Amino acid sequence: MAMTEHEIRTTEGWMPNEATNRIFSRVEQDKFLLDVDWETEIQRFAPLPEIPNYVRSSIHGLEGGYGTSFSAATWDPVVKEIFAEYVGEEQSYREALAGIVPITPMRVLDVGCGTGESTLAWHRRFPAAHISAVDVSPYMLVVADRKMRSIPLIDVKCASAESLPFEDATFDVVTASLLFHEVPSDVSPRILAEMRRVVRPDGWIAVVEPYRVGARVLKPIPFPEPYLRDYLQTDWDEAFRGAGFTDVRILDHENGWMRAARAA
Repeated sequence: MAMTEHEIRTTEGWMPNEATNRIFSRVEQDKFLLDVDWETEIQRFAPLPEIPNYVRSSIHGLEGGYGTSFSAATWDPVVKEIFAEYVGEEQSYREALAGIVPITPMRVLDVGCGTGESTLAWHRRFPAAHISAVDVSPYMLVVADRKMRSIPLIDVKCASAESLPFEDATFDVVTASLLFHEVPSDVSPRILAEMRRVVRPDGWIAVVEPYRVGARVLKPIPFPEPYLRDYLQTDWDEAFRGAGFTDVRILDHENGWMRAARAA
């Protein structure tokens, strides 16, 4: 499946606001991974897929988005404080998603795993499950692999969510955390279709997103999101049904939502 073509979106003109400054004031910058030999490290995930332009857009105001080593090097300390500002302690929030599927999976796929915090949450919930974690950014995977390389039941691959490198009906659960608000509206259905393809019939999808219409986090948003408008205008229940999922279960929280649905 060919990837969708897009222009790189920028967030030119955006300025930090009170929320941005408050979050950054708490960030532990000594936790940034600035001494890594990134170009050597990413070759461990070769062959590397092309990073699509929407991933290279100015996500969170960072030039180059997730297609740079700087975003990976700084990601975890910043996200920890974003969670603290809007939803509470990060680990328990991520573990809540794994708690909403009504089965005990033996094979799990984490799509867009980033630096691996979502993958580790699924491992803590289901320690006997084999978990595959994929992300199109090899820089983010360098950080993820540092955390998970000693866990034999987790494997990490560099791959696009639009073209997952797995056979049909491979997994009991497919999951994505904080992914869909960062992709264009025409890409989301492609990713959902791929997630449906690789999950077995009667398996489950589980998704968590940090935004919903009217949420406090949007007033003002602390970091710019080039595709946030696309995401907020999407009917996600219909998107899940259109991809072949049913029995959609929704858990709203103050700023976003979690959804689980069964593969029809």
